[in-house]
Amino acid sequence: MIVKLTQPYSFLDDYSEGAHPRLLQSLLLTNATQQTGYGTDEYCNEARQLIYSQIHSSDDEVAIHFVPSGTAANLISIASCIRPYEAVLAVQTGHIIDKEAGAIEATGHKIIPVPGVRGKMTPENLETVLNRNSFFPHMAKPRLVYISNATEVGTIYTRSELRRLSETCRRRDLLLMVDGARLGVALSAELNDLTLRDLVDYTDLFWIGGTKMGALLGEAIVVKNSIAEGFEFHIKQRGALLGKSRVMGVQFAELFRDGLYFDLARHANAMARRISTQFERIGWELAASTETNQVFVTVPNAMVRRLTERIRFYEWDKRENDTVIRIVTSWATEETSVKCIHDGHPPCRRCHRLRRDGCILTDPRSPVARTPRTPRRGSLDSFRARRTTTTTPSLTNPNPITVLSSATLIAACDIYRKKFPVVNFLHYPSLIADLSHHVSAVEPVFLTALLSLSARFMTDPSLAPSETYAEYARTQLAHRAFEAPSLYLAQSLVMISLYEWGFGRPYRAWMYSGMATYMIQSLLKTADDTMEQQPPQDPTHHIAYEQLVRTYWCCFAQDCELSSGARQHFALSFRQISVPLPISDSDFTFGKATPRLMPADMNRGSPLATNLSIDRGLTIVTRGFDIFVRILRFANESRRCRAQGSAYSSYRTWETLKAEVDEWRGLQDATVRYPETSAQAHVALGYGELFAYINLVYFMSILFLYRDRFLSTPKSTSPNHNPPSEENEAIDHLFTTAHHINSILTALESSSTPVITPYAGFSVFVAAHINMYGTVCPGRYPGGLSRAEQEKKMNFEYLERLCRFWDVGESWWRTLQEANRFYDSVSARTAAQTQGLSHDHEHDREHLTLAGTLDEYGDIRVSRPEASSSNSNSSASVNANVNANANATRHRTGIPLDGGGGGGGGGNEVRRMSMAELTEQTPAAAAGGGSGEGYDLEAEMLQWPFIDENWSVGFDTGFEAV
Repeated sequence: MIVKLTQPYSFLDDYSEGAHPRLLQSLLLTNATQQTGYGTDEYCNEARQLIYSQIHSSDDEVAIHFVPSGTAANLISIASCIRPYEAVLAVQTGHIIDKEAGAIEATGHKIIPVPGVRGKMTPENLETVLNRNSFFPHMAKPRLVYISNATEVGTIYTRSELRRLSETCRRRDLLLMVDGARLGVALSAELNDLTLRDLVDYTDLFWIGGTKMGALLGEAIVVKNSIAEGFEFHIKQRGALLGKSRVMGVQFAELFRDGLYFDLARHANAMARRISTQFERIGWELAASTETNQVFVTVPNAMVRRLTERIRFYEWDKRENDTVIRIVTSWATEETSVKCIHDGHPPCRRCHRLRRDGCILTDPRSPVARTPRTPRRGSLDSFRARRTTTTTPSLTNPNPITVLSSATLIAACDIYRKKFPVVNFLHYPSLIADLSHHVSAVEPVFLTALLSLSARFMTDPSLAPSETYAEYARTQLAHRAFEAPSLYLAQSLVMISLYEWGFGRPYRAWMYSGMATYMIQSLLKTADDTMEQQPPQDPTHHIAYEQLVRTYWCCFAQDCELSSGARQHFALSFRQISVPLPISDSDFTFGKATPRLMPADMNRGSPLATNLSIDRGLTIVTRGFDIFVRILRFANESRRCRAQGSAYSSYRTWETLKAEVDEWRGLQDATVRYPETSAQAHVALGYGELFAYINLVYFMSILFLYRDRFLSTPKSTSPNHNPPSEENEAIDHLFTTAHHINSILTALESSSTPVITPYAGFSVFVAAHINMYGTVCPGRYPGGLSRAEQEKKMNFEYLERLCRFWDVGESWWRTLQEANRFYDSVSARTAAQTQGLSHDHEHDREHLTLAGTLDEYGDIRVSRPEASSSNSNSSASVNANVNANANATRHRTGIPLDGGGGGGGGGNEVRRMSMAELTEQTPAAAAGGGSGEGYDLEAEMLQWPFIDENWSVGFDTGFEAV
């Protein structure tokens, strides 16, 4: 039997797919929260506020209600505001006339058809029909005008058309309603000049479609308060008031939070334009102009069957010799699926295989002729010339830059400059000059790589989703991997590396970063050789060389980020590198030749390395990352030794690292250090994000150093082994540092300069564990339990926001939820013990098991190859992790772990410890303020999150799990 493996791609409608992944992620992240129902939940309220901001209105003017379907939206809207003897007027092609099974008529309302013009209602035709239906009381009284935007034939209303129609309705005492099932594509159309606020001004009620714009279900009805009384009762009577209204609220909040709604609409429109253009190219006549995401084309009847082999569509109007078919694109239409018609040279492979003649369809995989590129020597003089080189056409997708204005690209560059200061290697004056003169002066692969990072923070309606730009950049980089090195290619690799890391693909990120490093090293060697022979005098040479230097150090810093916690770090030691450090931002901007600082000079003995200001921020943060990554490796080694019960003399290493941190901090000017200097001061100068990064790297270094100090402190009550001052110093540093991490990010958020990057998210992830620990031991926390709970809540809120921008945050978020449940359970059981209540030892062992599973998620890179990653549900994994924790506890407390349970036992069998053994303490200690053996549980908890190095094993094979 022959089995058909694939179905034709569907262009039947714009709701064949489920929901956009971001909406599904939001539903998953909010799934466990308890909410009220029937539209009163916090997610519906948030969605309303976001929509209010988009329509520039408030609840004083309009009400917003959510219903599950378009038919419900039409039925309820119409039934709520007209009486049984009143009628609805709609154009003859109106959706409610023949596409809703008589739903409007079933409520007792007559629909009066009005001739349409290109699917739209005109004031003239409306007046004519009104005059014919005025024999009262014998005729139903016209009361409401129903239109849709976009219309059933894909056309849109202009602002003047809607205004004139609105004026007619008001003059004739009619209500005006807009069906907005496809409102997103209408407002995103190239010819559109309407806004959401115009709809508020010119209509009495309209609704915003979600089902056809990336949601699982849901439409948002916007109704004037003058006719909104009792609207909820109409929703309830018609079965559309959902108990789990949150399902719609979560989705609409996500759609309108950062412009996703219109991003998806623009994508659907762009796909329709491409299909329309392809039809015209092969000579098929369009039955209607393509204004939104619907394409109407006249196809010879002989070709209809062949088309059905490739795609699914709606046969709109069947004639004698041809058929008008409708093709509908959606937010999820794949670009490769749009290329099924005439993209190359016929015949297509299917027709060739079936020996068909006269084929005008082509294989979408047919290669496009490419112009060979000639490698050029990488000299310093050619750097600027390379910036004007255009790329070859993509083999699989078009250049998405061509539809963007220079203003949009310049805005994206500005976003990049602010949001990603650690990879800030661009010379903005020359870059903006090139973009202003002509966009083609800049490599498209570079611009798409930059947009893959910047677009998520922009609301420009012309922008596509970030992945569109990332995919184009990946394709170009793959095709050009063996070209001569160029600065733009190296910088593109760095940006795509950051993109991949942010989406939880560490192996790809590492590979792109490595390619960039090798490429920039080659360019630096060529540039150094050139300058030795003839020192340049032109400022453009200094700018070009500084771009190379900055790109190199950005690669170094990114390598440190990607290597965080790994057992091996492949970058050279900072002070062994012979590449000069970046000059100040102002000198770089103006192309000044200034004395350069070398890595070996970054110490107190160098006059050039003192009082470094924010203008030298890239130098500061690069050195900071070098120290930070070595601190994490030290913390890993120290933890492994404690888990194995071996003596590990790490105090000297700890002191060396602490001295390096202190020296690095001492080289910084006081204006760079938080909290000595406020974040708002640097926001005013445009350096808010860079200021945050410098201080986050410092705080994270201090946090991991003092966490190690606390964990390695012997827990004996003897004064010789457990000095209270040393222990207090460590815990005070931990709590203070976690507070500073939260404070600086909160200060920037309140200044409209949010730092939403993977490293910032990792910082909050670690700080959250410290604050959760503070909720269990509030006696040690500055401000007590209420302060610890507040800090923890702010950490959770930040990571929830992070997940909306970066997939890498989702594992951190899930881990925190699991850890929080564990901490809450520990608090409850400790309190129960204090009160002398019963204790379930078997359940306590489950808590320790959960603690062990957290070992898997603490790595800054989160995802790892399957070959080295453990299954969090695996009993072997859990046992290994729990035993490691238990061994660490035996090392500190002397509690036997052998099967016999006595003495110092030397048996081979290792058992799990019960929570009772770990928490056997006095009531005072259980309350959080005591000392002695009861503190071992606190030490166990404070080890989380572990920084796991196992993921790097997969690099040997190049295997990565997805």
